[in-house]
Amino acid sequence: MNAHTTVNNHTPGDAGPQGDGSAMQTEKSETALDGAALHQALAIATAEEREDILRETVRTQLADILAPAVVDDDSNFLENGLTSLTALELTRNLMTLTDVEIPLVAILEYPTPAQLGHYLAEAYAAVNSGDGATA
Repeated sequence: MNAHTTVNNHTPGDAGPQGDGSAMQTEKSETALDGAALHQALAIATAEEREDILRETVRTQLADILAPAVVDDDSNFLENGLTSLTALELTRNLMTLTDVEIPLVAILEYPTPAQLGHYLAEAYAAVNSGDGATA
């Protein structure tokens, strides 16, 4: 599924579709943290597709924070230079995008985009199943 392409369609350093160059960082941040497109993609996705979308979202957010680092599915966050401050930024960005409460310790318990994406997919499903559970 290519739903994550519409959510994360910018490259590090560009301002997204609204970029005129004058306020590049602000517009890039606002574009990257618009969760509406992500929620639409997740709503129509199968469980497997949802995990793929969220894994890609984790990778994109991490790459934006650690730019210009290249992040693959099995890249360990800490080995790529994630600090406590950038871990906090990552969790805040992901919570903004997904509306799922993510404890900071999740970065240590699920230290790769693949693992954190899986965790987020399960947490997102639990939150959106109507049972009121949080991650």
